[in-house]
Amino acid sequence: MIKKLEKELKELNTKRNKLSKFLSKQNKKTLSANQLSLLQEQKQAMGKYAKVLKLRIKDLKETK
Repeated sequence: MIKKLEKELKELNTKRNKLSKFLSKQNKKTLSANQLSLLQEQKQAMGKYAKVLKLRIKDLKETK
């Protein structure tokens, strides 16, 4: 279970990093304000998801 969660976390972090790089290169000419806002919200949600995964992994390791 821990290995599966660690793999999921790694994949999520990779996607979040790619999204961060993408957002840093965008401007109002390439994305609408709404799309930019939604992508930023998505990035925040991914960060919260990663935090929960880390907590779950930590908890599982501590209960072994």
